[in-house]
Amino acid sequence: MKIDLHSHTIYSRHAFWGRDALGTPEQSIRMAIRRGLDGLAITDHQTVRGGFAGKAWAKSNRPDFLVLPGTEIRTIKGDIVALGVDEDVPDNMSVDETVDRIHDLNGVAVAAHPYAAFIFRRAVKDEAVKADAIEVFNASTSLNWRANRRALELARANRKPGTAGSDAHVARDVGRAGIECSADTIDGILRAIRKGKFTIFGDYTPIWDLAYLTTRKFARAAKYRIMRNKGTLSIVYP
Repeated sequence: MKIDLHSHTIYSRHAFWGRDALGTPEQSIRMAIRRGLDGLAITDHQTVRGGFAGKAWAKSNRPDFLVLPGTEIRTIKGDIVALGVDEDVPDNMSVDETVDRIHDLNGVAVAAHPYAAFIFRRAVKDEAVKADAIEVFNASTSLNWRANRRALELARANRKPGTAGSDAHVARDVGRAGIECSADTIDGILRAIRKGKFTIFGDYTPIWDLAYLTTRKFARAAKYRIMRNKGTLSIVYP
């Protein structure tokens, strides 16, 4: 099974952007299928709703395609992806508390882009070793490929499984990276990740795709604020 372990849809929210991603769960799944994947983890910021929306769509329209619900949680030190959880995990906890909460929900904790360079938020960095696995290839770090190399070095030094994911925030970039394993169920995939029984694949997201995403998000955020200030806001968030 080939599965992208890190993707976002319009269910992801952001303090500045409003919605942090452009594609719907259906659009993301369709792109994953087009790229030859067998599954997709939908890991929206602070909510599992996108994952369950995608799972419901797949059940009705593509029952042969596996959707792994998850969420990306912002800890006080950086981001942790929870895979296989069925409820939201609070943000702004420590990395230890977040990982413990994910385990309470029978999920797997993956340290997302541990050495990414952010302007307004932190990356988890060396505390990534507290997670079950470390994301060693994030396709969206096209402008900072050394971050992936540092993550890989950290995973190897600490004998941690190293995962991969697209971190797509627009449907056209879903499936650019992920893992391949012999499991074909959610429980089986989670076990494979814990034990490191998988291989990774991936290519970097083209820089022009990242530029397209940022431009679209700026335009949408500006429109949202103008409409809100005029009292004519008609955008409905999921």
